Amino acid sequence: MTMSLKERQEKLLEILRLLRDKGDFDQAKAMFNEAFSSVSVKEITEAERALIAGGLNPQEIQNLCTVHAEVFRGSIGEQEAGEAFARPGHPVQTLKQENVVLTSLVNDALLPDLAKYEAKPAPELLAKIKQELADLAQVDKHYTRKEISMFPLMTKYGITAPPQVMWGVDDDIRAWIKEARQAAETGEAELLAKKIKQAAKEVTEMIFKEEAIMLPLLTEVATPADWLRVKEDEPRVGYCLIPNPPAWRPSAAELAEKKAADPAAIAKWNDQIGAFAGQLGGNEAENYQKLVEVEQAEEKARPALTESFIEFAEGSLSYEQLSAVLDLLPLDLVFVDKDDVIRYFGGSCGFYPHSKNDLGMNLFSIHMPKSVPKVKAIVDDLRSGRKDKHAFWFEVRGRFVYIQYLAVRNKAGEYLGVLEVLQDITDLRALQGKKKEL
Repeated sequence: MTMSLKERQEKLLEILRLLRDKGDFDQAKAMFNEAFSSVSVKEITEAERALIAGGLNPQEIQNLCTVHAEVFRGSIGEQEAGEAFARPGHPVQTLKQENVVLTSLVNDALLPDLAKYEAKPAPELLAKIKQELADLAQVDKHYTRKEISMFPLMTKYGITAPPQVMWGVDDDIRAWIKEARQAAETGEAELLAKKIKQAAKEVTEMIFKEEAIMLPLLTEVATPADWLRVKEDEPRVGYCLIPNPPAWRPSAAELAEKKAADPAAIAKWNDQIGAFAGQLGGNEAENYQKLVEVEQAEEKARPALTESFIEFAEGSLSYEQLSAVLDLLPLDLVFVDKDDVIRYFGGSCGFYPHSKNDLGMNLFSIHMPKSVPKVKAIVDDLRSGRKDKHAFWFEVRGRFVYIQYLAVRNKAGEYLGVLEVLQDITDLRALQGKKKEL
């Protein structure tokens, strides 16, 4: 007997709860095979969101994610990504090309060389493995592009569970690759094998999750304008093990045909989730439509703005001058307004890339779940007046970084938002003596 949509959703939730509570993979797989011949990405994601809505920590979903993928492997609709995204240079095609190279690196080079090394350790084999692990570490660029450009896009459309889960797994994979590279320095075969097999397994599992879950969801809701912003973000991060892809942009006809996401499609998505998981917050489609209207109003006002000067307490600047000055500052700037909405980023430091898809997003929605309490505490301190500034400094990627979070207030002392100012002060810390001449 054919199950209704509600019955299918309830059965999926039952399977996921079984995995969560008992960790019985074989029983879950048997239940799934008995009930389903295939399942859509939406149904799985809705079930995961229902668990989160019921109080499950997203990080616990992260721990279950690989098991979920294995249970549903081979049964997820393969046709969902769509042919429209197969054009060379399109961000979807670029991500898939990188996945092909990563798969080959793991299966055709790293693991076979590891097997040879386990059988008979040799310096030349260890040298090859070290290089292969260095290549694998470039997956960081792949994950960073996904995190700064695609995750905010998913969150904007109310698809919140997959990015929360994937971001945590991405960080775990980075750590496992780092541990494998450290083990390669010792050359101890048993430890090296353990670390490489863990990293390789998780990298290939993430490829499956990206192509079976993330990309089908994105290709369903993202607009040509959305993908153009993703494409514009790519060069700032770089590519993983592939040459720079061809130039791509939507045609004028594509942009004109669908300048904004279809509110009805997003509403339908949210209604399905709402019916299954209860009240999960505001209507993302309505919020996004408001953002589109604001952006369109700003775009209409821009020509007049560029022709005028902006008056400050001391002097004035044209729009063009102000924009150039802000972009030239040797800092990274991010302004978040009093409603915790990201309104602006600029500066020329470029230490942590930002995506245009972040603009208009809630500040807390673009952070990993484990980071959100800290970010909220900072903002609460600044908003309440308990603090006017929070400062942090640390070393990362061989550079010394100084970050300030500054409360922005008007002359009456009213809170307008928070300004994040990041400086790479590595070279400043190294200065000695003096320089007073050209």
